[in-house]
Amino acid sequence: MLFRFKMNSKKFMVFGLLAAALFLGQGSAVFSESQPVVVSQGLYDMQESFRQIAKSVLPSVVEVLTTSNQDVAPQIPFPQFPFFDSPFDTPTQPDQKAPKPTQKVQGLGSGVMIRHDGSKVYILTNNHVVDKAEKIQVTLNDGRKFDAKLVGADARRDLALISITANDKDIVLAKLGDSSQLQVGDLVMAIGNPLGLDFTVTHGIVSALGRRGGPDGSNFDTYIQTDAPINRGNSGGALVNLNGEIIGINTWIASPNGASVGLGFAIPINTAKKAIDDFITHGAVRYGWLGVAASGISDGDAKSLGLPSTQGAFVANIFKDSPADKAGIQPGDVVTGINGQDVKDPNDLVQIVGDLVVGQSVDFHVLRQGQKIDTTVTIQERVKESEISKLRTWPGLSVAEITPEIRDQLSLDNGVQGLVVAQIDSSSTAQVAGIQPQDVITKINDQPVRTLGDFYRQFNAKKGEVKISFVRQGVELSIGISH
Repeated sequence: MLFRFKMNSKKFMVFGLLAAALFLGQGSAVFSESQPVVVSQGLYDMQESFRQIAKSVLPSVVEVLTTSNQDVAPQIPFPQFPFFDSPFDTPTQPDQKAPKPTQKVQGLGSGVMIRHDGSKVYILTNNHVVDKAEKIQVTLNDGRKFDAKLVGADARRDLALISITANDKDIVLAKLGDSSQLQVGDLVMAIGNPLGLDFTVTHGIVSALGRRGGPDGSNFDTYIQTDAPINRGNSGGALVNLNGEIIGINTWIASPNGASVGLGFAIPINTAKKAIDDFITHGAVRYGWLGVAASGISDGDAKSLGLPSTQGAFVANIFKDSPADKAGIQPGDVVTGINGQDVKDPNDLVQIVGDLVVGQSVDFHVLRQGQKIDTTVTIQERVKESEISKLRTWPGLSVAEITPEIRDQLSLDNGVQGLVVAQIDSSSTAQVAGIQPQDVITKINDQPVRTLGDFYRQFNAKKGEVKISFVRQGVELSIGISH
């Protein structure tokens, strides 16, 4: 859009003189110096706090550089027809027995110096930072480099402990805080080596607590969520509170492109404390084991079992001779608390039990047929999954109430009433006895069962042999199984 201005000669002269005056600096009243910015003392105090935190914590954070050998897939050219002698020729395949070529791969992460014993300094980091590493080198904030050794690692919790030999007088150890005191909105700082940019400090807040998931989808642990920028290379580094205390170990990010989008996650330091002691004493994390197969509780299950809510971990099966078995916990029980700590779901049960000290006697709070029961369990050490899978479970089956959909799917007559077998454990007593999925259990010890409550009430009514009557493809059968 064009604008037209009409101005007489006198007005034009005045305008020109004014413009000239301004250009020559005579218009100082118009062009003045910028006024001082007034900043509240609170902001200066916060800035000084961040400075002091960085100065205090940076010397305890290290760069972790690893070298490993990885197999390299052979690159074999596959010429395309018509370069084959005939359309049926195929390229020669490599000798499967020949050694696979390897190449050295470097990895970068972070770590935190947390303890020393004489000249040995222990550094906490992530398992995925040092996994399969043949050489580990640590660089301190002052530029000193040390060769490091692996003390212990745990893939389940993604934690590892490495050590260097150094004069402890020249080493600054991190102060470990109490992650249970964190609240959403707390200010935090992340310190590490993102993208190879050594000893970078970022800040943000605690965005959420108790996040589950992890990069592998596991629900074993809970994480601190923060919007403090975290990128590749931050793994194993420190998440710090305003007291300069380590309250988390940065471990993974959720991102569509591999870069920080404000969704960073850290392992709470309280979770790592037990792992540190286990690494030093045993070389591995010792997890507590209860010996049950637990599941969640639906609204229908809660109603059938006479439960006040869906909170708790439903015990479907017991491993024979396990701590739970010895303590008298039964199939059909619902674990609601451990040592006064609430158990809201099976994930809570696994995490709380896993953190318990091996050999510790612990109070368990259980609901059985709507009645509150307290029992003491002596926790054992969890063995390898391959060994657990060989243990026999009791009863080793899962059942479900018959819905109209299930009745149609299995073509069951309306006269067939009971519970359908949904799943059988491969090493269970029920499997050995010959019970199969889709069998319909109609009676336990000659007493009709129609609901989950009926099933577990009759199943646990007496010790010794349990008589199970069921229908398979219209044929009525019965067997006896013994605990």
